Amino acid sequence: AAIAAWFRTTDAGWREREERAASHRARRPLPRTVKAMIVSEGVPAIRTHTQGGDYLEETHYLRRGDPNLKEGVAEQGFLTVLMRTPEGEKRWIKPPPEAARTPHRRSALAAWLTDVEHGAGSLLARVAANRVWHYHFGRGIVATPSDFGAQGERPTHPELLEWLANRLVADGWRLKSLHRLIMTSRTYMQSSRSNPMGEKLDPENRLLWRYNRRRLEAEALRDSLLAVSGELDRTLYGPGSLDEEMKRRSIYFFVKRSRLVPAMVLFDAPNALQPIASRPTTTVSPQALMLLNSPVVRKVAQAFAQRIAGPNAVAAAFQRAFGRDPSEQERQASERFLAAQRAAYTAEGRRDAEAAALADFCQALFGLNEFAYIE
Repeated sequence: AAIAAWFRTTDAGWREREERAASHRARRPLPRTVKAMIVSEGVPAIRTHTQGGDYLEETHYLRRGDPNLKEGVAEQGFLTVLMRTPEGEKRWIKPPPEAARTPHRRSALAAWLTDVEHGAGSLLARVAANRVWHYHFGRGIVATPSDFGAQGERPTHPELLEWLANRLVADGWRLKSLHRLIMTSRTYMQSSRSNPMGEKLDPENRLLWRYNRRRLEAEALRDSLLAVSGELDRTLYGPGSLDEEMKRRSIYFFVKRSRLVPAMVLFDAPNALQPIASRPTTTVSPQALMLLNSPVVRKVAQAFAQRIAGPNAVAAAFQRAFGRDPSEQERQASERFLAAQRAAYTAEGRRDAEAAALADFCQALFGLNEFAYIE
């Protein structure tokens, strides 16, 4: 190898090719580099001599939002109407410890919000309990969940609201316990069937003599499609996504106002422009068309068909989709539908006629009111 390397230096042709190659490499485009500070993991933090504090010690009033037009220091404070004494906020507002990297203002706000004795805790507990009740029944004990003031409606069951609020505080503000308490109650497990006497005495069902029939929210409806088909990815945490074919729960959809998920908006999911206390419930033809024609729904239906395939497919489908066995009339109608679809696909020469017919049947079940509505 050493002799070959020396011999190349004596070869005029080799030297010429090497010079042309070196000239060509010298003209290669160079990458554009930008110096940037990065975050390192696993090593001690090093403060630079030009680095200031970790937070701004003062917040200013700005004229028309202009940072160059400061009109005074905005001191931290809370709603005095929710405190027993005007000086009560000193209980929560304290200077941060020495060398603290945060001003502890948010922790002070959290302490004030959850202080039942001296802060806003009593009102917060009532509002939170009413919101949870509202999400389960479609109407809160206070029908105006964002307005507990003079312009809001009065509670239909004030003692119940107080009891739920006290339970929430006693359980350490854990919402799961409150959800379980409500969903295992006799009131929640009532039928939505009506009767003449109830309609006469309480036509709006304000006193909850029956369950309020309501449709699943957009997120819950999509999650139900994935769950019954066995496609739901139950992985917790992690980044969000804008992929409509994502198999995780709908809460992991990344919210971007310029790129809302069409299927979510179609079933009345909010657009994130402003918070809303109560979602509208619309019934429009594009909702049914989406369940019939969406490629995503079709893939879910195919997965559902594979899951229930077998001699008792109809019964298995009803059990997984609706939690019950089909009636004799439903079973016969389902068998006729499957036979017709199977014959149509066979006439087309398809080898997967059985699977395609079963996928059609599963997709038809997704479009039934019983799948989308809680009764």
